[in-house]
Amino acid sequence: NCGWTEDEHLTFQVIVDLYCHETQNRNMLYMDMLLRLLPHKSKQELIDHWRLWDGFQFKKEHRKVLIQNWTRDKKDLLMKTVMIFAEAYIAHAADVLLANDRQKQQEICAELSHKVRQMRAQQEEMARLEAAIAAQKREREIEQERKKREKEMCRRATDKEKIKQYYAEKQWKREELEQRHKQRLEELKNEMAEQAEKDRERVKHRQELLQKRRLEKKAFILQQMQEEEERQKHLDAYWQKFAVTAQFDPVRMMSDTEASKARIGIGTQEEFLPQKPLFYLSTYTDKQV
Repeated sequence: NCGWTEDEHLTFQVIVDLYCHETQNRNMLYMDMLLRLLPHKSKQELIDHWRLWDGFQFKKEHRKVLIQNWTRDKKDLLMKTVMIFAEAYIAHAADVLLANDRQKQQEICAELSHKVRQMRAQQEEMARLEAAIAAQKREREIEQERKKREKEMCRRATDKEKIKQYYAEKQWKREELEQRHKQRLEELKNEMAEQAEKDRERVKHRQELLQKRRLEKKAFILQQMQEEEERQKHLDAYWQKFAVTAQFDPVRMMSDTEASKARIGIGTQEEFLPQKPLFYLSTYTDKQV
């Protein structure tokens, strides 16, 4: 206790906190303000109280920092302890797992080795069986091939006999067909010779008919020409009767005819009157109506 009341302490603390540390002439400003608000306190008392308060604040902050550091170090120590125990536990568990895995791996290797030996024995047995089956199959194929060759030889012998018979029959049919063709050829030659003779006679007859028609046509044309000449002579004699006998008169030829004069109104007895009605109508007058 420094002899200050709580209100004085509160006033001092508020005024000091009012000015931040970055403010220029901070000490002079808040000291001047304290002298105004606490006039019963001298400047030396205020300075002494500020020194005590500043020391108290420093110790308070230092204590706070020490507590924070101790708390942080305690947490770090606990964390390191936990991590060490965790690492030890993990290492122990890993060793146990490794030992178990090694044993399990050895068991798996032994089982795989047994399976490999068993599989190899099975494969060898399968290979022997396949070889035996292949040999039996080859023997069976050889036997079938031999039987097939024998059968083929028998078939060829039979086919050869059939072929001989076929060719003999074919030769006989060819000769028979050739004989028929020759006979048919002779018949066709005879028919063609007869037809040629008939054609020559027909052509000769047609030529005679054509010559006869030509002569008849020529005679008919000559007769028509003679008749045309006779008709022309009669026409000339007939037109001679109506031949023009008038004398040559140029004046009469160039003058108007009676018809042309009548058409233009020359020499008519009555002249054309425009006021004269064209037609005479027989009807009622307006009074009669």
